[in-house]
Amino acid sequence: MQNFLNYLKFLLTATNQHGVHSPFVYNYVTKCLYSKSKYGKVRSLNILLKSIAYFKAERVWLPPQKDGIQKEIRRIFPSLQFENGPYDVLFANPSEAEKLIRGTYEENKIHNTTLLLIDGIHANHTNLSFWKKITNHQKVTVSVDMFHCGAVFFRKEQAKEHFKIRI
Repeated sequence: MQNFLNYLKFLLTATNQHGVHSPFVYNYVTKCLYSKSKYGKVRSLNILLKSIAYFKAERVWLPPQKDGIQKEIRRIFPSLQFENGPYDVLFANPSEAEKLIRGTYEENKIHNTTLLLIDGIHANHTNLSFWKKITNHQKVTVSVDMFHCGAVFFRKEQAKEHFKIRI
């Protein structure tokens, strides 16, 4: 019940593409998130697959326990690589993502256009706390809260902005 109320609050404060004043995020929302392509029923997986296609990703990082997702990605994008960054797309839960930002920056495994997609950011209070901590990280410039998951970008040329988008 609490999650339903949180979702209603999110819907009241979120916007669609018309509330986005960043050309980069506007294009991501309209050409990727709102595209008609449907890869599956799980929203975060669908967003991950759409994002891989939109950004023409060549290297993706997944946590070791995501074998099923990796098989699905390989089926749709057979030429995609999963090892040896720098990575174009990273997919993690909030606690993994926080550690990942630190580690991948230290090892130069992410670049200016890397997307970090974080699953389940509103699933519980702990995940939401991690999400807020991640969006406040000094290297994060753009964050997109989509309730079921969140997208984080490290674009040096962009001012720090946070968006809540209904999808």
